[in-house]
Amino acid sequence: MAENLKNGDFYLCQSDIKGLLVRESSKDDYEKIKSLAIKVFKERPDSHWAVVGFKRAQKTYVAELRGKILGAVELEIIKLDSKRHGHIGYIFVDPDYQGMGIGKKLIQKAEEYFAKKNCVSVWALTDRENYKARKLFAGLGYKELKKDHVYDILGETAGKILLRRMIYWEGDIILHKPLSYD
Repeated sequence: MAENLKNGDFYLCQSDIKGLLVRESSKDDYEKIKSLAIKVFKERPDSHWAVVGFKRAQKTYVAELRGKILGAVELEIIKLDSKRHGHIGYIFVDPDYQGMGIGKKLIQKAEEYFAKKNCVSVWALTDRENYKARKLFAGLGYKELKKDHVYDILGETAGKILLRRMIYWEGDIILHKPLSYD
């Protein structure tokens, strides 16, 4: 059972996650997302870009429990050579609640959204040192690829468009999961 803390946060156990709501975000969530991004990314540039992403993403979902936003995922669909591909931009979870399945639920919601939009695969990026994200994605069936493998899958022109849209930097980890096979 969750226990309240003085600052309004609460402790969770695994059974409490059953009450977690993953919902489409609204403009009213902006300040909460901004505060969460600062907490997660510790004022590094990603704290700014995650908020920019929130404003610009085609779709954003939040994970909420008892009115507190514990995580978010930003999504876009990229059309390449007449096929749709899902892109997970930023995904972040409050550090106090990581490891409880919240990130997993956000990614599953993203995959559900992309499948409904007839995307053939999902792509994401993370940096090499983000072992938690890499483990999370791997556990959900994502493969880590090098840039050349993206070109093998999509062709060089479409691969370059995708990497540019995802804002790939040399050394980033490229994550990929097919949703259907043609």
